[in-house]
This record gives sequence, C-alpha cells and structure tokens, in this order.
Amino acid sequence: MQDHPQVRAYTEAALSLRAERYWDYGSRDERVEFLRALGEVLTEVCYHLDLNEVLPPIIPEAWHDVTAAAVRRLTARPSAKLLLLTYLDLRIEQLIAEPDDSGNTEAEGVTAPDGAADP
Repeated sequence: MQDHPQVRAYTEAALSLRAERYWDYGSRDERVEFLRALGEVLTEVCYHLDLNEVLPPIIPEAWHDVTAAAVRRLTARPSAKLLLLTYLDLRIEQLIAEPDDSGNTEAEGVTAPDGAADP
C-alpha cells in the first residue's frame, strides 16, 4: 500500500510541510498567498475527510446551524470542506481588508540619524 500514489503524495507533502512549519511571513501579501496555497491543499484533505466520513455528521451540521446566515443559505450539504474552507476564505478576506503590515510607510525619503534626509 505504501506505493499507492495518494499515500506517497500525502506522506511526502507532510514531510515537506513539516520542514517549513515555522516559516515567518514577511508581509500580509505573503500570508494571503500562503493561505491561498493552503486552501488548495485543504481542499484535497477535506475531500478525503468527507469521503471517509472522518467527522461525525453532527459536527458539520452543528457548525452549519450556528454559522452566518449567508453560509446557511448555501445549497451544499454541511461538510469538512464547507466548514474549513469557509473560515479560510473569510480569513483571507480579512487580511486583504487590513492595511499591509510590511513596514512600508510609503514615505518618500528617510531621515538619517544625524537629521539629514536621504535622497
């Protein structure tokens, strides 16, 4: 079974991701880019969570009952994918709406410690 392409792919992905677990995002844009990539992986993981009925049905149903009205109106049945990707997408939207925290003040010049302005 170790030779099955899905087993190998998930095992290799886990090792690769674990090696970069503590990567520090340099800016909001990098965090958004990372979360979008995470969404791609999460979509595949959720597919298998749902296919293998990992979550008891009560979990996504309970989440569906307490979530925002806009999500409750969706015609998709409650699932791991709907639960997790909805919150991931909301977080991405929040980050995009926030000011960039990269330290760029958009200042045109920098004042040197001696008081002289850099060109």
